[in-house]
Amino acid sequence: MPAKGPVESDVTKEFERRAQRMKEKLTSADSPVPRQSWMSELPPGLKSVGFGPRTVRRGADDKSGIGCIWTDTPADRERQAKDNEGTVLSGRDERLAEQVTPYNESKRPESPGHASEKAEEQSIRRANLRREGRLTESRISKLINLMKHKKRSPCICIS
Repeated sequence: MPAKGPVESDVTKEFERRAQRMKEKLTSADSPVPRQSWMSELPPGLKSVGFGPRTVRRGADDKSGIGCIWTDTPADRERQAKDNEGTVLSGRDERLAEQVTPYNESKRPESPGHASEKAEEQSIRRANLRREGRLTESRISKLINLMKHKKRSPCICIS
């Protein structure tokens, strides 16, 4: 059997209590939560916005210097700083790196990009020497042959 008196008074008291809380919440002059600086300040590249010439950029060059400064949160910056820290190699890793590096230099072919850069540098050097008059055609051919048949130093073989 439902009770009439106490239940009604509990419901009305609860209703009145909620109404009072809402009224206090709406009328209280709470100071707004201050925003963090990264939310309200412009990134360094945009501090002088509006002072430069008003022309359209001709290229699709996106070197405005802003990058992720505008969107990164402090937590993102911390995570990136931790990721950028150099990893410490163990003694075994260092020894292996010392052994593998000379082997790779002597046995593995150069990448096509590196080889073309090297050839470009050599042609520039030859052109400069020709211009100075210090290099004749016979010396050029000798240098080219010497560089083609250059002997490599012996390497450490890992078994």
